[in-house]
Amino acid sequence: MTSAPAKRAPERRVLRPNEALAADAAGQVLDQLDMPRNEAVRALPDGLVCHRILAPASRLEALGRNIRCRELVLDGSAIARIDDGNAITYRLSARGCHRLKTLPAGLRAGIVDLRDCLALETLPPGLSPAFLDLEGCTALERLPDDLALRGGRLNIRDCALIDALPPRGSVAQLDIAGCGRIDHVPEGFRVTSWIDVAGSGLTEPPPHLPGIGLRWRGVPVDARIAFRPHELGIAEILQERNAERRRIMLERFGFETFMEAAEAEELDHDRDPGGERRLLRVELDGDEPLVCVSVGCPSTGRRYFLRVPPTMRTCHQAVAWTAGFDDPADYAPLIET
Repeated sequence: MTSAPAKRAPERRVLRPNEALAADAAGQVLDQLDMPRNEAVRALPDGLVCHRILAPASRLEALGRNIRCRELVLDGSAIARIDDGNAITYRLSARGCHRLKTLPAGLRAGIVDLRDCLALETLPPGLSPAFLDLEGCTALERLPDDLALRGGRLNIRDCALIDALPPRGSVAQLDIAGCGRIDHVPEGFRVTSWIDVAGSGLTEPPPHLPGIGLRWRGVPVDARIAFRPHELGIAEILQERNAERRRIMLERFGFETFMEAAEAEELDHDRDPGGERRLLRVELDGDEPLVCVSVGCPSTGRRYFLRVPPTMRTCHQAVAWTAGFDDPADYAPLIET
C-alpha cells in the first residue's frame, strides 16, 4: 500500500535587485515574495497567490490581474495603479508611492497606509479599514461618503483639500491636524479616544463628544490650549513641567506677547531695511532657553517674532540662521523682503 505524497509547503521566493520573476510564478501559491529594490519586475504575473508580497523601493508599476495576497508592502515603489480584481485582505502599505493614483474597488484590507501618496486624488468606494493613514496625500480632495471605519484610527493630517469627514463612522483616534477646511465632526461620526486638532478648522471640542481627548501635533493638550490660548497665563506657561506641552502653549499664546509679558532679556539689537531688530531670551525650567529674534518686513511694515536656537548671540546671526546660513558671514542680502 503506497502512501499519498506529502503536500509541498508554500515557498518563500527572494529576488535580487536585477532578477526577473520566473514565468512559472503565474498561478502559483507562494508563502512570501521578497523583492526589495528590484528593478527588473514591472508587473506581477496574473493569478499569483501569495501570503506576503514585499516590494519596497522597487520598480514595480502594476500588480497584474487577479492577484491574491494577505499583505502587500510597496513603500517607495514605482507603483502607479492597483487595478480592480486584485484582493488584499489584511494590510496594504504604499507609503511614499508618489505615482500611485488608482486603488481597486472593494478593497477589504483592515490596515491601509497611503501616507505621502502625492498623486492620489480619490479613494475607491466600499473601503472599510480599521486603520487608514492618508497623511500628506495633498492631492486628495474628499473622503468617500460610504467610508466605513471600524474603530481604529483615521489619519488625514495635512490633507489640506479635504473639507469634510464622512457622515458616519467610528474610530478611536482621529488626526485632522493641518486640515483647515474641516470645521466640524458630524454627529454620526464617533471618536472614542482623541482628536488632533492642530491647524484644523475646529474652534471648539465637538459637542457630541464630551470629554474627548485633544492633541496638538501629537502632544496632549486641553481645550484652552487648543481653542482659547488667550486664557493662558505667563506663570502657568513657565511652571509647566512637560517641555513639549510648554512649547505648544508658547506657540499658541504667541512668542511676541509672551516675551513682552515675561520681561525677556535683550541679548542684542540693531537695524536693517525693515527697521529695528531685537534678539530676546527667556529662561525656561527644565528646557533650553526661549530665544527669539524680532524683525520687520521692509515691504509691508509688519513685524515678526522668529524662534531661533539658544546659541544665537546677535540679530544678524539669528536672521542668517533663519535663512539657512550656518556662517553668518555668508549672509549679506542686498535687501531683505
